[in-house]
Order: sequence, then structure tokens, then C-alpha cells
Amino acid sequence: MFKLLKLLLGLGCLGVFVWWGLTVPLGDRTLYGHLRAIGQTKESQELVRGTKQKVSEVKRRIVTGTEAGKAPKPAEGPPQEQLTDGDREQMRKIIAGARANRQ
Repeated sequence: MFKLLKLLLGLGCLGVFVWWGLTVPLGDRTLYGHLRAIGQTKESQELVRGTKQKVSEVKRRIVTGTEAGKAPKPAEGPPQEQLTDGDREQMRKIIAGARANRQ
């Protein structure tokens, strides 16, 4: 019941804020009018264009697996090394010691 009341109160506050932003004048424009005017300036258009360019570069690097000026990473696969029984026993001792220190 409390969550529903909290949700309704939040939605009501959001509705009041939207109404206020669209109807109450702040100087010669409403909040929406000011934000729209800011969004249409040359500087904000350049910001949007630059952001889209950087995002496309990052997306390309993620897809191809390369960084600027570097060769692509080798294909992922199973590890190329084989552990011996002695290596496994040493690893078990290290893990057991870490668990003992944690308690």
C-alpha cells in the first residue's frame, strides 16, 4: 500500500513539474521555451554532433576490437597453458590460506 501511495505521489509531483515547465513564464519564455532555445543554438548543435562522432568511434572500436592505431586483439579461446598437479595443489593451499585469514 505504501509503495502505491509513494508511486502516485511521485507521478503527481512529476505532473505538476511538467505543467509548471510548460505553462509558467520565466521571463519572456517558459522553462520549455528556454530549453528549446538553448537546444537550437550553434554551440549545442556542435556538442550533439561531436558527441555522436565520439560515440560512433567508440562503437567501432568495440565492434572491431581495436584501439586507435593498434592491431586487433587476438581471438579469444581456451588458455594455452596446462596446469600440473603440483600447480593445482599450490593453488589450493593459497586459496585455503586466504579463506583462513578472512575468518
